[in-house]
Amino acid sequence: MKRSSLISGTIAVSLAAIISWGAYRFVVNSGTYLSGVGRIPGGDFNTLVTLPDGVDVTFPELIGKMIGPQIQGNRVLMIGDSIFASTSSRYGNEMCDTLTKLGWQVAVEAQAGEFVDFGSRVLGRRWEEGWDTAVVFLGTNFDGNIVRYEEKLREMFDVLSQNPFVVLTTAEFRPKQLEVNEVIKRLAGEYGNVTVLDWAAVANSNGLIGRDGVHLTADGRAVLATAVARSLEFSRDRTNGQCLRPVFRDDSKVLDAMPTTVADETMTTDAVEDGGATTVVP
Repeated sequence: MKRSSLISGTIAVSLAAIISWGAYRFVVNSGTYLSGVGRIPGGDFNTLVTLPDGVDVTFPELIGKMIGPQIQGNRVLMIGDSIFASTSSRYGNEMCDTLTKLGWQVAVEAQAGEFVDFGSRVLGRRWEEGWDTAVVFLGTNFDGNIVRYEEKLREMFDVLSQNPFVVLTTAEFRPKQLEVNEVIKRLAGEYGNVTVLDWAAVANSNGLIGRDGVHLTADGRAVLATAVARSLEFSRDRTNGQCLRPVFRDDSKVLDAMPTTVADETMTTDAVEDGGATTVVP
């Protein structure tokens, strides 16, 4: 087995300039490491990874398997609060921009200020539409009732457990979040098809969390999207990536913590008038 090589950020940028890809960091196979990127796991990972220059992140190993090789389809339902919402198409669109390149059809169903019971609302509205997998990030907003949190999270896991799916731990910005993360990891261990992406370990890196100690910087949003991409890997159909229309788009509970809205130039007129919530990525 070939030993994985470590390529410095400087060399990566120089190589990118030579082949006219611009100042992007890129990987061409599963044996390549990049400074600030870490290992991109899986097979023939021929894609650009657009982490900003100067970002230094160590990604932890996944607890569980990557999703793409386990499933046939490419439809992924993202369920979360303001952390996921900040990466949606009504802001910087980092999540779709990253995942569609890997062939995923992505719906980011996330709203600011939502608690764990929001997950059941999303599943009740959308799960029967036919999704192949899901990525869950709920627990940043926690009222201290750990019994109720576990109960609601288990309800979600029961619905999702017919398919392999991903759950993220939360950033540990207060002691209560350690309780939340303990429940997430313990419940995931009870189900045979849950992959844990330890966002708590990633969020400790410098420059990812904003001044409020909770929400993400622009670098943080880029890193989050890349971390999710690592947990999903390529879908089996790599040619049909799309950013799908979300149903839940109300961030008014914590609107002042959200990024400045960015209109996606690729959207149709109707999509922009509807709040910039829909785009299809070629």
